[in-house]
Order: sequence, then C-alpha cells, then structure tokens
Amino acid sequence: MFVLLMAGLILPSVQQFTKIVEVGPLYGAIEKVDKPYLSLTTWTDESFQSSTEKYLNQEFGFRNWLVRLHNQIAYSLFRETNAHSVVIGKKSYLYEENYIKTYYGRDYIGDSLMAARVSRLKFLQDTLASLGKELVMVMAPGKADFYPEYIPDHLKGKKSTTNYNAFIDAAAGLQLNVIDFNKWFTDQKEKSPYPLYPKTGIHWSRYAMNLVIDSLIRYIEAKRGIDMPDAEIGPVRLSQQLIPPDRDIEEGMNLIFNIPNFPMAYADITYNENGKRKPSVMVISDSFFWGLYNKGFIDYAFNNGEFWFYNREIFSPLITGSQMVTQVNLFEKLMEKDIVMLITTDANLVKFPWGFDESALFALKNLKEYNVKLLQRREKINDYIKAIKASPEWFEKVKAKAAKRNIPVDSMLRLDAAYMVDNEGK
Repeated sequence: MFVLLMAGLILPSVQQFTKIVEVGPLYGAIEKVDKPYLSLTTWTDESFQSSTEKYLNQEFGFRNWLVRLHNQIAYSLFRETNAHSVVIGKKSYLYEENYIKTYYGRDYIGDSLMAARVSRLKFLQDTLASLGKELVMVMAPGKADFYPEYIPDHLKGKKSTTNYNAFIDAAAGLQLNVIDFNKWFTDQKEKSPYPLYPKTGIHWSRYAMNLVIDSLIRYIEAKRGIDMPDAEIGPVRLSQQLIPPDRDIEEGMNLIFNIPNFPMAYADITYNENGKRKPSVMVISDSFFWGLYNKGFIDYAFNNGEFWFYNREIFSPLITGSQMVTQVNLFEKLMEKDIVMLITTDANLVKFPWGFDESALFALKNLKEYNVKLLQRREKINDYIKAIKASPEWFEKVKAKAAKRNIPVDSMLRLDAAYMVDNEGK
C-alpha cells in the first residue's frame, strides 16, 4: 500500500517533467494557461503565485487521462456529463440545451421584436438589391427539430410560439430571400439514403454539407443569372470511424470510450471552375458555416470570400489567421461584395444576425454621397480615356501593354485611366 501510495504521488511529477508517456489532448472550450512569468511585480502582487497554481493544476502528469476517467465514470454510472450545457437524450443522443429550449419556444423574443428585426432585414435586402447585390438568409437545421423523439422526458413540455416559426412566417410575408434547410432536413429525414444529422454531433453531417453546398450554388446561380463552379460529389462511403464534426459534442465530453454510433456517410467534394463565374461573398454565420468553409466552399465557389464568425472575427483563405470586424470598413466591404449571406440555426435566432443588420444599414446611410463620388470617378475615367486617345504616343503605349497582357485595348484603356484617377496628386 505504501509503494502504491508513493507511486501515485511520484509518477504524475515524473510524467509532468519527462512526458515519458504520450497523453492525448482534451477537446472543447478549454482555456490554456500559459506558464507564468516571474518578476518582482508579479511576485509582490501575488499574481505569480495564483498563476503558478493554475498552471500546475493544468500541467501535472496524466491530468488529461484522469479528467477523462472522471468524465467516463459520471457518464457510465450516473448518466451525467461535465461538459457545459450538454444534454444526454434517450439512446445516448446528445443535444445542447439551448436547442431543446428553442424547440419548445422557451426563448421566444416576442412578436414586436421579431417584426422589427425582419423589417430591418427586408430594408437591408432592398437596399443591397438597389446596388445589384443579393442578401441571402439561410436557416440551418436544429438538432431538437430533427430528433425530437430522443429529447429526455424531464426536458419535454408544451410547445409555444418559436423564434423559428415566427421568423419564417414573417420572412415569407415580406418576401425575404430565405433558404429553409431546417424544414428541408426534417422533410428528408426518412427519405434520405444517408444520415443528415449525427447522433453525437450538433451540426449537419459531413454528407449533408455537400448537399447544402450544391443547393446554395444553384440558388445563387438562379438569383444572379450566372453559371458558377459546379460542386461535384464523389462516391459515398459509410464508416463507423466518424470524421469531425460528426461527433463534436461527444468529443467535448472527453470520455475514455466512444459512444456507440450508427455509420455515417462520407464523400469527397470537388469544384469545376472552368469557364465559370465566381461572385464575391461575405458570410455572416454561427458555427454551422465552419464545415462548409473547411470544405473549400468559400474558396472555390466564390471570389474574394470572407467568413464573419458571429459578426466578430473575419476568416478568409486570403489572410493568415483572422482579423476583428471592428478593424475593417464595413461600407467598403459591402461595396466590394456581390453576395451577403446570413446563416443561423434556430437556437441562435435570439441574437441573429448579431448586430450586422444595424451596422450595415448605418454604414449604408451615406449611400447617396457614395453614388455621387462613384459617378464623379467614372466621369474622370472617361476624361482620361479621351485624353489617351487624343495622344498618339500615349495611345500606342496602351496598345502595346494590351498586346503584352493579351487583353482588349478598350480594357487596357480603362485600366490605365482608372490608375491615373486613383493616383491623382500622388
């Protein structure tokens, strides 16, 4: 007993400093504590001591294994979870609590607030349409809507008005551009040959993402009257080895053993871009867009695409890392995009679209002044084009550049004239 006791005390310290055994990481919203820095200031204000305690608590040997053991005991013996807001449903179907809450209408924001929000979105849609741009709203499916039969009995109740139903009804009345995948998913639940929603995940399945991508491309093609890159879906394969994010809630529970799942479908997706038009896009969305983003949707189907995560951080294939929304000029962003896409699931309708509608309308309030400046710029460009044509030497240089770039002379004329306008006074 003494040897076992000493081993239990010594081995974690040995593991902490030697890492002799490889221990897998924990998943979920875990805030990593950095190693504290010792200085006279941090020592005297006692921040070093408290930070060291937190750091050692995070870094001691075999901690991740012990956390998983603790979580496994809670799940296996008591049907409990230590993951924040995770609900264990019937047959071990996993939910996040807010999806069940919104399914029963317990978070309904009220008729007046919903009407005001939809009216504001309609005004934004019409304003963007006057500029030749499209506002498209996408309703992603909710887990509780798709699997209501597995909601645990103690969380069931009487359904009342929901944010989802109120939003869809109001949007239809004002003719908002809304793609309702929530309804489509539930309609296809028994018809689809492959699972559209995972058992232990909270987002649409990887297989369903391919269908969503194809549908969004076709919808935008119809709205814009263009031929966009085709999403080509490869052969479907079934697997018990689930690929992220098909078990993302379960991963956040940090268990030792996987929860039994039914096989999920997987298929590669490629994009045929030959001779296709790629509009520019900005997507303001919750976490449901991450799967589409990682599948290259914004990179291959669009030009100059950006993902505004919860209208806080901007991610793009063109930038490393991310930048904050507060760091960019929203008016300029709106002017350079052809498509503005808003994506949410029903559980996030409480705060949707996270202040973007108000910020966008505020940014567009000086639209008349912008149009005047745009007209003035066009007039200056036309003046320079006339001046270039009036100068044989200048015009010959433009023709030479057009031949070198293999573009029409008229295009080169406009490019040179625009360059002259944009660099006046420099």
